[in-house]
Amino acid sequence: MSQLSKTEQVLREMKQYIIDILALSKMRWKGVGQGTLDHGYVRLYSGEDNHDRAGVGIMMSPAAYRTMIKWTPTNERILFARLAATHTKVSVIVCYAPTNEADDDVKDSFYETLEAVTKDIPKHDALCFVGDLNAKVEADRKYCPEVL
Repeated sequence: MSQLSKTEQVLREMKQYIIDILALSKMRWKGVGQGTLDHGYVRLYSGEDNHDRAGVGIMMSPAAYRTMIKWTPTNERILFARLAATHTKVSVIVCYAPTNEADDDVKDSFYETLEAVTKDIPKHDALCFVGDLNAKVEADRKYCPEVL
């Protein structure tokens, strides 16, 4: 997502497959922002100020954007958005978790921040976690039958 042409490509796919909300991770856009794209589509993003790594975001159709109640760019790994649905509110958390190889401080900070964000969500909201949680399945797959 570091090139504008990639944004145009994603937008084209959203229109073709009629996707109203698309969560993005590892966007590599600097800073925090909101921008309007072709045909009224909107992008919301949160990245690091000084580096083009990590980063999360959401691209939305005009109809989906009109349901937006608020959005919070927590940091380069977590973005929160709250939407009004027909009979409820939907809280969306876009995540880009650190890998197991990351320093323990980085992982602890991520999960502490994620916990703090989830605690602020009203209990009656539908909650949707999306993004890259960097999960790994063991090579021997001994737990796969239980999970699947």
